[in-house]
Amino acid sequence: MRKIAMLVALVATVGAGVAQAQTDGPPQGRDGRGRGAGGPGGIGMLLRGITLTDAQKATLETLRQSDREAMEQNREQNQALFEQIRTARQSGDTATANRLMREQRAKMDAQRDKHAAAVRAILSAEQQVQFDKNVAELKEREAKFPGGRGRGPRPPGSPPPARG
Repeated sequence: MRKIAMLVALVATVGAGVAQAQTDGPPQGRDGRGRGAGGPGGIGMLLRGITLTDAQKATLETLRQSDREAMEQNREQNQALFEQIRTARQSGDTATANRLMREQRAKMDAQRDKHAAAVRAILSAEQQVQFDKNVAELKEREAKFPGGRGRGPRPPGSPPPARG
């Protein structure tokens, strides 16, 4: 269940992150006080240190809107998939649940890469250098903490995290 929630959160972050894309400092939430959808792992991190022109901002907004519409179109399909995963887990069929999760993760990774390439394409050559540096830093961070958000893998023999 926790992995499902993480997948949903990742999809929402990638889609909504573009709204927070123009930053010179840390991404801000709606109230301007903290991290918003452009937080760690979102598009805001990839645009860190890049100042966008008004035309680039408009193009990012169009891209964000397109991504949002695509997510809406796929909502029922994704809900059905998550229900299949939940059913498989409840029936004890973890192999099927894990396979479905891996397939969904691959789709989400492909969508994220496609989105990043679309964002990169609107940048100048100078901005692309910084963007590529930010991408490399993000990939390094993901390799260091494969569990996401800095948690890393559990030590062997340790109990699973409590579900909340």
